[in-house]
Amino acid sequence: MKRKAAFRLLIMFFFLFTGLVKADPIESITYAPPTNDDCASATTLTVNADYLCSTVTSGTLVDATASSVASGMNSCPDTDVKANDDVWFKFVATETTHRVELLNITGSPADLYFITYDAGTSGNCLTMNPISCSDSETNNLTGLTIGNTYVIRVYSNSTATGATTTFDVCVGSMPGPPSNDACANAIEITSMNHTANYDATSTTNNSGFITPAGCAGMNDGVWFKVTGADNGGLIAITADPTNWDIGIGVYTGTCGAFTCVESGNSGPFNVVEGISFSTTKDVEYYINVAYPSGSNDQPEGAFNLTIDQTLSINKIQAKGFTFYPNPVKNVLKMNADEPIEQVILYSILGKEIKRIQQNDLNAELNLYGLPAGAYFVKAIIGNTSGAFKILKK
Repeated sequence: MKRKAAFRLLIMFFFLFTGLVKADPIESITYAPPTNDDCASATTLTVNADYLCSTVTSGTLVDATASSVASGMNSCPDTDVKANDDVWFKFVATETTHRVELLNITGSPADLYFITYDAGTSGNCLTMNPISCSDSETNNLTGLTIGNTYVIRVYSNSTATGATTTFDVCVGSMPGPPSNDACANAIEITSMNHTANYDATSTTNNSGFITPAGCAGMNDGVWFKVTGADNGGLIAITADPTNWDIGIGVYTGTCGAFTCVESGNSGPFNVVEGISFSTTKDVEYYINVAYPSGSNDQPEGAFNLTIDQTLSINKIQAKGFTFYPNPVKNVLKMNADEPIEQVILYSILGKEIKRIQQNDLNAELNLYGLPAGAYFVKAIIGNTSGAFKILKK
């Protein structure tokens, strides 16, 4: 009996042991290439009517694989070895000139190539011909045939695998002259603070250049106008260009008979420009945004424009606001009967230098290390703001 019990116990341990040592199943890893991983399944792009890229198409190189495209169809260096993560897009040309841009690139690698092919009216991937290679995020395609399909192949400038890159693709078109191409058709800005995108790519130079004494010379670009809200109020203008050299000119008078108020051209290609100036109540100010030259007509482009109008110090003086000293050497002191919430320091060109946020009856603005010269200060008390000019010694 003991032998039978021992045998049954041995059998039980055997089954328990074999149950415990069963191997875990191996999990499979599934890769999902993008839907436009091959030319035949290229994603169709929307063609924008201008260069503002209001409509873009998202793309990714995550899990993208190499495409079987003949080497003769490659026009970028080392395409055969670097295009191991290519993805494809296509559009039908509506003009003879289009701009292709890769925007909002994130992940790695961030350096991308794209080849553009002419696939004719059929859009056949097997008979298309490369027409352009770009290692830049922007490429202007010229000499296109309206109605033809153009295929875009995007890939990383790297032989590595495992890309995490995402991006947007935009196809833009050369727009016609903007509505505010001429001074007489200046867009009137009546609501502050104004921020909007504009495209000056097709701006004409009309009848010449803008060269009133005291201001930098300007092309006759696009035009805006604002009206001063009160005496001593501050208007700040900022223009952020998309790949061009931008300038700002501000004038009083009438079209063709201007008096210089202020101009800004502090930097070359793709530098944000800004200016600030004190206003007179009910006076109309013309604003010209253009290539900064009074003798050389060069192309303009798209830009973001911000116009901010701040009332004069009189509005916050009613709240007991005072400041001292002026001229100031290092520290500007301010007091008010109500809490001072923000103080912002601007250069004479309207660029923000420093901002302090608080909620106190007293405030100090540190100017240590700043060059001597004129500056603008904006103070905010409750729902009221005021601006004033100071001189740093």
